Amino acid sequence: MIRRAFVIAASLSMPSCGDSSNQLYGSASQLYDLSFNSVTIVMQGDSVSIEYIGSQGDPAILVVDFANIVNVANSSIDLTQLDSGQPRGVLQSVGTVTTDLSIEQGTVVFNEIPKVGSNLSGHFAATLSDPAGYTLDGNFSATVEAP
Repeated sequence: MIRRAFVIAASLSMPSCGDSSNQLYGSASQLYDLSFNSVTIVMQGDSVSIEYIGSQGDPAILVVDFANIVNVANSSIDLTQLDSGQPRGVLQSVGTVTTDLSIEQGTVVFNEIPKVGSNLSGHFAATLSDPAGYTLDGNFSATVEAP
């Protein structure tokens, strides 16, 4: 089963993307390169991954498990909430080494229930506990694909 992860390329620059509906931003830009070229959304089971794909091959990925949530559309989903003993969201920094980044608090909102073939848009916001106090936010919009 796909579990929650958020992958961001490690380096230093300002976030960017040509499409204003897809953005990564926050104080984490002081530590990580948040620039990317495109967004791909993939659904497998009750998990959806939002992949912010960069030109250097180190994509940003947010994987959210929405199992056991009654109202997925337009609801604020707590990324730190436990489902089957696992948090709904986990952050990772992936470069030459994968480093877990703990989420102190975080939410994601989908505009609709994720379905393959539909356009899914939304927003997430996270405050990290390690490195302490840094924020990472993003907007996304893309057609949901199957793996």
